[in-house]
Amino acid sequence: MRWLIVATAAIFVMITGQLVAIQGMDTMSLAQQALDSRLVTKPLPASRGVITAADGTVLADNAMRYRLVVDQQNVARFKDDSGNLIGAWGAAEAMAGPLDTEPGLLLPKLAGDKLWNPVADGVTAEVWHEIDELDIPGVSVEEYAIRSYPAGAVGGNLLGFVGSDGQALAGLELEYGESLQGRDGEQQYERGLSGDMIPLGDNNVTPAQNGTGLQLTIDPTIQYYAQQAIADQVKKHDAEWGSIVIEDVGTGRIITAAEAPSVDPNNPGAVDAEDRGSRIFTGMFEPGSTAKMITAAALIEEGLVTPETEFIVPDTWKAPNDEEFRDSSTHDDQKLTFAGILMNSSNTGTLLAGDELSLQQRYDYLRAFGFGQDSEIPFPGATGGILHPYQEWDGRTKYTVMFGQGMSGTALQTTSAFATIANGGVRMPQQLVSGMIDDSGKVTPAPNGSGTRVVSEDTAAQVMSMLEATVVEGTGGSAAIPGYRVGGKTGTSQAPADEGGGYDGYTASFVGVAPAEDPKLAVSVTLQRPRKGYYGGSAAAPVFSDVTGFALRHLRVPPSTAKPTLPPEKWK
Repeated sequence: MRWLIVATAAIFVMITGQLVAIQGMDTMSLAQQALDSRLVTKPLPASRGVITAADGTVLADNAMRYRLVVDQQNVARFKDDSGNLIGAWGAAEAMAGPLDTEPGLLLPKLAGDKLWNPVADGVTAEVWHEIDELDIPGVSVEEYAIRSYPAGAVGGNLLGFVGSDGQALAGLELEYGESLQGRDGEQQYERGLSGDMIPLGDNNVTPAQNGTGLQLTIDPTIQYYAQQAIADQVKKHDAEWGSIVIEDVGTGRIITAAEAPSVDPNNPGAVDAEDRGSRIFTGMFEPGSTAKMITAAALIEEGLVTPETEFIVPDTWKAPNDEEFRDSSTHDDQKLTFAGILMNSSNTGTLLAGDELSLQQRYDYLRAFGFGQDSEIPFPGATGGILHPYQEWDGRTKYTVMFGQGMSGTALQTTSAFATIANGGVRMPQQLVSGMIDDSGKVTPAPNGSGTRVVSEDTAAQVMSMLEATVVEGTGGSAAIPGYRVGGKTGTSQAPADEGGGYDGYTASFVGVAPAEDPKLAVSVTLQRPRKGYYGGSAAAPVFSDVTGFALRHLRVPPSTAKPTLPPEKWK
């Protein structure tokens, strides 16, 4: 009896001490524990900024979707219309239809004791409405946005795309990812046994900060037309890839950046990985004869020639270091003016005249026209091409750079070079993003860059007359546009092999401007490794004519009225 009394007293003391501790000492701690068990933190995702074309057409937007989640303990209380407890299995049977799945696949997600468990992602509002009407306890949704691209493949290679986890993976989505993404917020609230929010409980909200959108300089109508045109030409000539770039001469704004193969950002997995980026920014090639325009501009600017300067152009030309060069086809000695050399795209004539330029001048003019420099447009993987310092040129490269070989560039760079001549000798920084769009839809214009004079206005005018003669009477005849005067230059160069050095196939191109008397657009067309006809005049120039003509009409540029005054091709 004594031991029993002692044991009972000890137990009583322990219980009394615990009650004192609970009610008098640990009240706050236990209350906090109880609150923590009721608190739920829900993310409030930020909306990703939209991307629009120049006219406001939405190219990238957000579509709302729902994530279906359950409180498994509450799902276990699900009853049928007769009041019978059917629990997780009954819920699985009821939800299987709207979710287009089997009850057996749903059951593991519904049965258990978890207070929060995801069931399905990407649920539409219509499906959620069906499930909500089932009145299953513990079933709720979390709203989130997925990236959508309403225009499909229009500008897809530029836009890039976003992964299923919301992370940007390519293109402008990646380049401007931080500003587009915004900053997520969160909501913290108390919930009751049923899982619903307690109306008067703790409820703290940190609002999400939506991302800042982009307005592009792209004209969606011309972009779509150009993408169709280059895709057809790539297929027709069995080319590896092709591109069309259209630049507004006076501003440097890129109106069109079309390429094939193209990618639909809604389904990037449908194309090969190498076709999901933009070769307009990343694809290097030797510009070939289109670079003869730069040599011509340098010679005229330095006062070494005029378009009428007379030359006897041989079939083969030997450099002072004994390197020999030939024209693309054999011919007798020709009496050509300097304009005639450009019109006939003569390699030997270009070297004969260009040999008057020092190595420093050859390098400096290529740099001034934009080659060997990083793109002004930020873009993942963008390259400035390859233009080694002239001190590193070997005995052959010091000559081949004058007709666009032994160096490389991108479609953006070749377009910019011709836009410089069309703009009276002033090179404008290229621009793809014209403004930033805030959450209210207000556009803040991006600052316009200032131009840099490369050659004099007089030099630019003389080169323009030679480029126009090249289309009217020379190798660029297929680039002519009915109703408009056009100047431009064909290019056909060997394509450096991707592996092992040397060359593998050709690059066919045409770069031109229109209208020649008052240029508005500079346009480049490039086909890489075409297997069915690889000359720039036959593979690229017709596409230039088609797309540039469409763009001029779409932009309501008046047709040309004055007839050109062209320099002579030959002399007697």
